[in-house]
Amino acid sequence: MESTGLITIQKYASRNRLSIHTVIKKTMNGELPTIVKEENGQEVTYILLDKPAKISPTTITAPAETDEIDYKQAYEDLHKEYLLLKTKYDKLLRSTNNG
Repeated sequence: MESTGLITIQKYASRNRLSIHTVIKKTMNGELPTIVKEENGQEVTYILLDKPAKISPTTITAPAETDEIDYKQAYEDLHKEYLLLKTKYDKLLRSTNNG
């Protein structure tokens, strides 16, 4: 739906690094233009985009829905990062408790 200038509240929140609650408040206050469409018997609220969302180079974008995600590799990468951070955290705790 993004090609037509529509984006879901959840995608808008993740792209702009906002909570879903904040985005809903903005839509209710009229800060963000919305449209409600019925899909599969449910009403879905979309945010109207005047122009394409600005994506900074530091923003991590999700792969397109047609792209395949290697979940096993993604899990392994995150697990490695977690272990590194846990090790640093444990070292930091030991150094502050001993000092």
